Amino acid sequence: MLGKTTKAAMTLALLAAAFVPCFAAPRVKLRGYITAKTPEADLKILQDVVQLRPDTRLEVQDAPSGRQLTLQDLTPGTLIEVEGTWKGKHQFAAEKIKCDWDQFDKQINESAFLEEVPKGQGTGAGTALQMRVDGEVVVLDDNTKAAGSQGGQSAVRVTGGQWQVGEELAGRLVRYRGVRRPDGTIAATELEFGSAPPSDAHEIGQGIKLTRTKDSKTSIDILEFQKKKDVVGRLKLFPVPEVQDYVSALGEKLVPAEVHERLSSQGVEFRFYVIENAEINASALPDGAILVNTGLLGALDNEAQLAFVLSHEIAHITQAHSWRQVHDTRTKRVLLVIAAAVASAYIDDLAYFLRDLGLLWIWNGYSRRMENQADRIAMQSLIEHGYDPRQAARLSEILIERHGGRSTSAVWSSHESNVLRGSFMTVQVQRQYPQGDFSDKTTDTEAFRAMRQAMGPVKSM
Repeated sequence: MLGKTTKAAMTLALLAAAFVPCFAAPRVKLRGYITAKTPEADLKILQDVVQLRPDTRLEVQDAPSGRQLTLQDLTPGTLIEVEGTWKGKHQFAAEKIKCDWDQFDKQINESAFLEEVPKGQGTGAGTALQMRVDGEVVVLDDNTKAAGSQGGQSAVRVTGGQWQVGEELAGRLVRYRGVRRPDGTIAATELEFGSAPPSDAHEIGQGIKLTRTKDSKTSIDILEFQKKKDVVGRLKLFPVPEVQDYVSALGEKLVPAEVHERLSSQGVEFRFYVIENAEINASALPDGAILVNTGLLGALDNEAQLAFVLSHEIAHITQAHSWRQVHDTRTKRVLLVIAAAVASAYIDDLAYFLRDLGLLWIWNGYSRRMENQADRIAMQSLIEHGYDPRQAARLSEILIERHGGRSTSAVWSSHESNVLRGSFMTVQVQRQYPQGDFSDKTTDTEAFRAMRQAMGPVKSM
């Protein structure tokens, strides 16, 4: 016969065993690009190790009949969704991995608005012509089939053995198809030019303009969304001139010169504003205004990271992503009627305000294809301005470490999850600059540190 103490111990043990499943690690999903393989043949997504087990299942979406992939076919650059459990910090046990078949097509098929006219000429019989477009270096050679007319002639053509480039190409849509070469460039098999975006592509909508002014009661600097004589929304500007001036000067330096000239002739001016808001966020309006929250500035470690953020937002404007979100992805733009706000009212939630303007994607993030494009262009901008492009991915890692956001993102406009964005940028650097040595590139500057000191402590959330 068991004693009372023994019975009690057994009862507790049975209860504990019954409740074990309740305390088991929950099954979650992790989505991102494979950035490396470990010596043990496991997969890495940034700092997270995806541990493959004997029973890990692989599901491939839309695979052609008779074609199969194995876990060994998953290489750096593959976008995967992993379902499993966390076994420790940066240790993820994979039960199931899903991926799409179409990404194993080596052909790259993209489109972008050309930000600069290709410089120089190349011969069709040896010296290829390089074009910077879509954050890539696209190479035209003997195998490139070019289409698209301009004044009755092909916009890009071979004449007398030389590639000839039209003068009015800046701003026009370029569709290209090709294969990435070992040096990171893309050998174009097809190239086609379309039209530039229409004149209204850079309008906020509903006749609304964003204007910098002062509050009549407090004399503080503010931004007003104005519709004719009515004020429909207000934002507070951060009241430290050194911070505003620094961000504005850096942003203007990063705008491509040809784009700046072309859009200025259309009445679109790039303006950079730091607004008082603790959310780690930045956004670009179609009219050229870029809003950077104090919460985001406070989360950055160096100037290279800020240069990436600004270049990313600049790309949303130069690529007319707001207009393309409606026309390319067939997103419905529902314009709600905005009533005039009380003169002293400030916008509490910019996301809802932009939603009412029919611009919800500006705050919630564009399609993955457009976000990836903005990231590619931004990283190329970093290289061209002497910054270390690896800081782009490092920013995502910082936000993961400090604020979470593996599966979803509540930071930087919810531009997808930080893991997805950071892993994409890591892979892009690996692909585009396979022999890249960035040891001599700029990471931080005295100007950035002086700005942060002038800003003082700010809240980031």
